[in-house]
Amino acid sequence: MGELKSEVEAYLAELLTILDEDATYEVDVDADDSVYVNLMGSLFTLSEERPLLTALEHLLRAALRRKTSKDVEVILDVNGAVKRRRAELIQFSLTTAESVVREHKRVRLNAMPSHERRTIHVTLADYPGVRTYSTGEGDARRVVIEPTES
Repeated sequence: MGELKSEVEAYLAELLTILDEDATYEVDVDADDSVYVNLMGSLFTLSEERPLLTALEHLLRAALRRKTSKDVEVILDVNGAVKRRRAELIQFSLTTAESVVREHKRVRLNAMPSHERRTIHVTLADYPGVRTYSTGEGDARRVVIEPTES
């Protein structure tokens, strides 16, 4: 875990030097070697720059794979926006699951990126009375939350 964090920090230091940005960052590595990077400062603050952040995530993931020979999940955040969105998704999924159990009706959520779908699946994995699964292809992939047969 420490080696992975050092690799990420070295990559970010070099990247920010190339971009000539005065930004800071924090790096967290989970027990399963998932990497969360939060860039702080004025760097990439506009929502239309998300494609650029996705590209940077991809480059960081590729660099880590080359260095460690492992596929590493990377989430690149700016000023905590992804972390706030994750908290909103957790609250939303719990509220929705409660409604699904109460009303015994399936709910199909809007299409969302894989890391957001994963957050919902993990949040509701042990929630009594519901099950989740994803349907659709590509950008149209969405989560379905439905009551279990009880």
